[in-house]
Amino acid sequence: MEGAGPELAYAWDGPPRLELWTQQVSHNGRSWRQHRLVADNGTPGVVVVGVHGGRFAMVEHWRPAAGRSFLEFPRGFGTPGAGPGRDAAERVLEDAARELREETGLAGTHFRLLGQVWADTSLLAGSASVVTADLCPADTLGPLDGEIDGLRWVDVEEFPRLMASGEIADALTLAAHAHWLAAR
Repeated sequence: MEGAGPELAYAWDGPPRLELWTQQVSHNGRSWRQHRLVADNGTPGVVVVGVHGGRFAMVEHWRPAAGRSFLEFPRGFGTPGAGPGRDAAERVLEDAARELREETGLAGTHFRLLGQVWADTSLLAGSASVVTADLCPADTLGPLDGEIDGLRWVDVEEFPRLMASGEIADALTLAAHAHWLAAR
């Protein structure tokens, strides 16, 4: 991509830290103004596909930008920097365990990285790691983070119907589900 350098249009110290960048882009004989939103310096987030007994652990989440609730897989921001003795893959699995615990109160086992997804390649600068985990509903860890409306167990076979009805419509959840299906 060629063009003038990016200009910071807006920044908020967070959490999460948000930056809105804008720049004039020239590519393949075309020119346009492009915007890019960067959260927490572009650190990859995480989406957790937690499964137990043929059911997904999903959260009901009010999303002000859409003005409605969605049924989603637990997700959140990643932790910046690998730190001493930690590599990126290890950090992603730790982030997945943290988000699962914060949003559902559940502990997981056998965390496994399935892949990366981008929620909006035209606007958002960060990706999200898709992780799967085995769950045991009896292994609850305590209070939730207060961001979700509730935990809901969804039969794996019910997912397509909930998607068709629009109850599951979040791009990260849909992409994570596709990764989970491909890994089966």
